[in-house]
Amino acid sequence: MAKMIFKRLLLLVFVVFGVTFITFILSNIIPGDPASMMAGQRANEETLEQVRKQLGLDQPILTQYTKYMQGLLSGDLGTSIRTQKPVLDDLLVFFPATLELAILAFITAILIGIPLGILAAVKRNTFWDHSSRIFTISGISTPVFWSGLVVIFVFYGLLGWFPANGRIDMNINPPTHVTGFYLLDSLLSGDWVAFQSSLRHIILPALVLSFAQLAIITRQVRASMLEVIEKEYFRTAIANGINGPYLFIKYGLRNALIPTITIIGVSFGALLGGAVVTETIFGWPGMGRYVVQSISYLDFPAMMGFTVFISIGYVLINLIVDISYYFLNPQIKE
Repeated sequence: MAKMIFKRLLLLVFVVFGVTFITFILSNIIPGDPASMMAGQRANEETLEQVRKQLGLDQPILTQYTKYMQGLLSGDLGTSIRTQKPVLDDLLVFFPATLELAILAFITAILIGIPLGILAAVKRNTFWDHSSRIFTISGISTPVFWSGLVVIFVFYGLLGWFPANGRIDMNINPPTHVTGFYLLDSLLSGDWVAFQSSLRHIILPALVLSFAQLAIITRQVRASMLEVIEKEYFRTAIANGINGPYLFIKYGLRNALIPTITIIGVSFGALLGGAVVTETIFGWPGMGRYVVQSISYLDFPAMMGFTVFISIGYVLINLIVDISYYFLNPQIKE
């Protein structure tokens, strides 16, 4: 396991290098001038040149990239052109909101997707299986921006059950900062008013964000369970009189989770990266909305910082998935 962890961490260096190089090149060939965005449309050419020099945009792209990587190795993600603050500080401010949303969406996808996949496999070619197939196809094929707008229209516009944007009501003070997660911080501080408001605000974006990943997990669990059900050891367990939930959980689900864990791990990474659209639709103050605003402002350091953050997250999530195999399948240890 130690050797595997070392290899994955070594791979992290190459992943970050490749992602940053591609993103840096693409960011610099996008039409537009960050200096004019920063200095204003009425700035003269002399002022623009000063701003470009200040930002280092007057240097060749490879020189700019080399300096960026030197700063990255020391933990410096650069300074945001839009906010004039260190990008790392900005990301650490917005990251808890994104992570809280992604975790709740992840839990929702697992709690609904796994049981639904098991039910579809056990009730193969029945009403439940066909219904889950329609549900999963809808989840995979429906764009996030469309499902988000529909959810807002129904549950906010028509029914008025949930708010449409923000993390908490404007007339309610956020809970005392401990972790940055409003739900957890409000529980730790005993602020039930803030907890109820935070919960009402996060339900809709979490459901929309989890919809596609929930569908993927459901289909994977169903396929894995159907494969396990055909195995000899599963039939032997049935022949020995084992049946009911114990049969499917003990002999079915545990073995079906081996390939499913990979999908679950990738899903969490997708939730972090996919929160961009969801946060924009629901006005959620997380990294997604931060990077969208940065893109419209041609804020290259902020875009690069977000990319580095997400790429590192993907590699670490895959590392956790690989470690989990050691506990789910003892044969891997041999």
